[in-house]
Amino acid sequence: MADVFTDLQTETEALAELAERHGRGPGPGPDLTGHFARLTSTARLVRLSAENPGAFGVTPQISYDSLDEAIVTWLIEQRKANTLLASAPAKPELPWSDGPLRPSVLAAAALTELFACGQDIADALGVRPRRDDAIGHVAYYGVRTRDRAYRRHQRTPPGPFRFELRAPSGTRWDFGPEEAADRVAGPAEDFCLLVTGRRLAEDLALTFSGGHTAEWLELLEN
Repeated sequence: MADVFTDLQTETEALAELAERHGRGPGPGPDLTGHFARLTSTARLVRLSAENPGAFGVTPQISYDSLDEAIVTWLIEQRKANTLLASAPAKPELPWSDGPLRPSVLAAAALTELFACGQDIADALGVRPRRDDAIGHVAYYGVRTRDRAYRRHQRTPPGPFRFELRAPSGTRWDFGPEEAADRVAGPAEDFCLLVTGRRLAEDLALTFSGGHTAEWLELLEN
């Protein structure tokens, strides 16, 4: 995988290009402004975390009147956030909703939001987004936040899983102990679609083994 900060900037520009190329055309198209409002809110939170950690908190709700306004405003905020993250020292960790994170991990969280909203935008436009090994950071963040589903349902997380994921390039990414009984395997893109809630497991080419993975899937999808 390339540097997470480089991939965050590259994926930012790729999403803007996708929306500009496919979102403009004759007649009314799908309303994408809500997706960009969400991305702008996230980018502002990231920027606040890196720029003024003591003031970190909820940002005001955002809405846009046009797609052009939505894309431009989001890009300004996202580029600022990307630059601040890339230049932030490794310590102290930066505040975030799940607890303090290193700048590199917060960049992975931001990439995860880009992946999720980018999929929503691509689905609305009826196109397939370009995917490359930058999704490795999304996969890493999905593995790192596995226990969210348990906490959301007031359950105690089990021991670690083994994740064996195939990158778009064909490389295999492994996370977790090799001897773990509970395993998830398959395309990394499918795993990212699962953990971001954009697709159900039954629609993906993932395999699950071990009793705890079934429980995790049930919690994840409810």
